[in-house]
Amino acid sequence: MAVQRSDDARLNDRDRSDWTIRDEDAREYVRGAVDATVALVESTYGPAGMEKLVDTADPQNRAALRRIDDAGRLFDAIENGDGFGHPVAALFVDGVDGMRSRLHDGTTASVLIAGALMDEGFDLVERGLAPSDVVVGYGIARSHAGEVLDGLARPVDADDEVMLANVAATTMTTALDRDVRRDLSERVAATVRRLGDAGDDDWINTDHAKVLAARGVETKTYDGLVLSRPADADPNGQGVTAPITDAKVAVVDREIDFEETASVLDGGEGVHLSSPQAATRYRTELEARIDAAAERLVEAGVDVLVALEKLDASVVTSFERAGLAVVDKATYPKEDVYRLATATGGTVVSNLDDLTTDHLGRADRVVERRADGEVWTAFEGCPGTVNTIVTGGATEAEVQRREAAVTDALETAATAAIDGQVLPGAGAPAAAVAASLREGATTVSGREQLAVRAFADALERLPAVLARNAGYDPVTAVTDLRAAHASGPTATGLSADTGERIDAWTAGIVEPRRVFSQAIETAAAIVEQLLTIDAVLYPNVELYGYTPRSERE
Repeated sequence: MAVQRSDDARLNDRDRSDWTIRDEDAREYVRGAVDATVALVESTYGPAGMEKLVDTADPQNRAALRRIDDAGRLFDAIENGDGFGHPVAALFVDGVDGMRSRLHDGTTASVLIAGALMDEGFDLVERGLAPSDVVVGYGIARSHAGEVLDGLARPVDADDEVMLANVAATTMTTALDRDVRRDLSERVAATVRRLGDAGDDDWINTDHAKVLAARGVETKTYDGLVLSRPADADPNGQGVTAPITDAKVAVVDREIDFEETASVLDGGEGVHLSSPQAATRYRTELEARIDAAAERLVEAGVDVLVALEKLDASVVTSFERAGLAVVDKATYPKEDVYRLATATGGTVVSNLDDLTTDHLGRADRVVERRADGEVWTAFEGCPGTVNTIVTGGATEAEVQRREAAVTDALETAATAAIDGQVLPGAGAPAAAVAASLREGATTVSGREQLAVRAFADALERLPAVLARNAGYDPVTAVTDLRAAHASGPTATGLSADTGERIDAWTAGIVEPRRVFSQAIETAAAIVEQLLTIDAVLYPNVELYGYTPRSERE
């Protein structure tokens, strides 16, 4: 009788070299994945960067076609679709994912720096340096970079709206009209200042700021929350049918189920109706309980009841008959009901029986409107520390672009205000650190000196890509910046409009200190992981490549 051997047994019979690549081949495998990942995002860098059209899925897992000009969002879109099947590419993307989620900026710069450091590092290894020597040299360079940035940075306060607006405008490196970008950046700066004024410490809670965008709406900042629901969400409540002034607001985050507390129980657990009389009594009591609850809410002064869950039609009918405006099924996003409580100064309750006047919030005005397939309920003039920035656009692509730009700008402006430090942009930090590293490399003894110089060369990849994406010669741009920084770190950067050298401070091109510092740290950490790989094992599977097409092919 023939014996079927297991896959593991057959695999052990094979020569290990059949499913392992080492040394130079392994480095080529890693390098190819890194280069391909960098190629995905390189053309998006800077104010003149391009957009990518990505076939992906939205948060509700519905097919979506998106225009994206940011590395972090591009990676998110790919992972929401088919994902990164290549193990090295997946590792690379995971490395920058934390930066994207925390800072909302600098992801593209981090990817470009990491790619350049990998190229320079692999070249050094091929020239005879051990990967460990390269890693040590890069560590020396990282430490020196921090010192250079310390000298280049300027302080900023949370109430400095001019500087915060510059930070916000710099973050919005997307295809927005100049006047639109300036208007939105000023709104972002004012919002960050208000959030900072309301805080008890130096922390600015951007969760208390909401961004909404839709076609055809007017750009406006609300001192309160605009609650948004899809128009096809199918709530039973009619919402706010007419504007309500000096409104008292109640917020409930659990299902309101009067049947669970009905007293007519005809034996056993749950409601068992064994006779027509029992059914009549049950309905009568249930209606009485609902009407009593509605009357109690009115007596407490409630004008608007906001519920996370969808309410039964019978409950809504009774409440609205009593004069309450009911906004139910406020489920997207779910955190909005808690934002609303913070905005209005109220408290969320889970059980309607627990609601008292102490739990009620207040809004000067509550009004509702339809906006591009959604129903927006605006709670204006609220006493709490919540603000909503609303912006519009002529097309869906412009709407998405504005919403993403404002969301990122809020985070970066808040980061600058929290840290109290900003840097000049336009490639100036990279050029300044590169020039200082190149000058100080001679003080580093041993083979690590080569790695320090390579680190400087890698940082200059940023202004080179910035120039190329803007349509200028990258070699000329890097040469000019080297000359400008030869006598010491300055704020001299590259203008994406003219290709000439500019003073970034004067031009208002400013970024949080932490964004560029974290871009360097994240890139170096990724390289430390990947540069020391000397073998790739792929037992019993075919090793495939990773060659996404770029627009330059």
